[in-house]
Amino acid sequence: MIKFIIFLLGFFMVTEDGVIFVPLSFSAERITTKVVVRVTSKDAKVIGSGVGGAFVRIKNMETGEVLAQGKQLGGTGETDRLMIQPHRRGETLYGVAGTAFFQAEIPLEKSTAIEIHTEAPLGYPHAIQKGSKTLTLIPGKHILGDGVIIELNGLIVNAISPSSKKSLKRGEEIDVRVEVKML
Repeated sequence: MIKFIIFLLGFFMVTEDGVIFVPLSFSAERITTKVVVRVTSKDAKVIGSGVGGAFVRIKNMETGEVLAQGKQLGGTGETDRLMIQPHRRGETLYGVAGTAFFQAEIPLEKSTAIEIHTEAPLGYPHAIQKGSKTLTLIPGKHILGDGVIIELNGLIVNAISPSSKKSLKRGEEIDVRVEVKML
């Protein structure tokens, strides 16, 4: 009888909330897992094609293998929704048609710790910012909708005048003009 109870405990896991079936063996089958990544500018909008988009790389933290990489391209999102209206917990902010994202489909055999590394804006190399986030992917548990949000700090600053070709004299007064954009 005791052996039978031990067998049942090995077959079922008992928790405060009830009984959960636990398989005694695991399959080595790879299950495709979809992951959406959105790179955003701090307290602003999604980094879109207008500034060159963002580079995204997803890497297995245990093995170092690159699981997926590519560019985030598309629009910057709905200004009113992102910048003006108050947000409620769980509300979809970025996952609307036309908003930039990168999507990977990663075949997984087991839960896998990953690092997502991003760089943007690709159209302005002098203003590149980098960010990363780590998390664990579970086979078949897709991360869609808003996806994984990686927020980058910074601005794109371009000198308009004086020209970099103009030589300046010590003590000379000059007007400095710059163009400043969000990432």
